[in-house]
Formats: sequence, structure tokens, C-alpha cells
Amino acid sequence: MPSLTPLLANFGANELQLLSSYGDSRSYQAGDIVIRQGEDNDILFLVLKGKLEVIQDDLNSKPVAVLEAGDSIGEVSVFDPGPASATVRAGTEAEVWLITRDSMDRLHSANPKVAYRLLSRIATCLSKRLREMNDKLFDYVNR
Repeated sequence: MPSLTPLLANFGANELQLLSSYGDSRSYQAGDIVIRQGEDNDILFLVLKGKLEVIQDDLNSKPVAVLEAGDSIGEVSVFDPGPASATVRAGTEAEVWLITRDSMDRLHSANPKVAYRLLSRIATCLSKRLREMNDKLFDYVNR
């Protein structure tokens, strides 16, 4: 599994090999649904190649975000499984690596150091996103 994502930055080859053994690679064709809004989700996805489109409400609506190689989605679901807040579909042929909450728990039991590093990177990613949203909200309120 190549280290294409910020979540896996600074992980060594042995750690990446260990992580890959707890996850799964999946391929999607353009138009395939990866995550369906409202359905339970406990999976972290890392985009390895291609593009994924994030859509809310109507499958015919314009994407609210486009994810590319190196991006991740589902970070919240690892900590707080529940209904997905949006639908994600493959915008092009795409490949992802995914890990479920249960697999994360098994990784933690087998190798707490690697699990801690991954969870720490997820927390950093979520913190950055929250900070960006706070800035956008502040700018919006103070127009």
C-alpha cells in the first residue's frame, strides 16, 4: 500500500505492510456507490487512485466535494459509527484501501504503537478540518 495519504505520512514500509494486512483494497467503476447516505458506516477509506464524489440528498445533484488519491473519508466513523452523512460514489474508476472499526480494534490489540500512530494522524486530520470549518463559519458570520 503506497503512502499516498497524509494519514500515512511518515509510516515506514514495515508499518504500511502491517496496516495493509488489517485492511482491504477495493476497486470501483465510475458511478459505483462506495458509501450510501443514511446507511451505517464504521469504515475509514483512503483513496489510492481515481476520484470519488461526495453527494448529499440527491444522486443527480452536483458533488459537494471530490476526493482524489491521497484523500481520506470516514475518519469520524472509526470513532463514532453511525449513519453516513453523505453518499460517496466513484467519479472515475477508483481504488481505495479501507479499514473497519473492528479491524482497527484488532490492530490495536496486536500492535498498539502502530494503531496509536494511525489514530493520532486521524485526530490531527479531523482537527485541521474542524479548524478550517471554524474559520469559514467565522468569516461567514462576520461578513
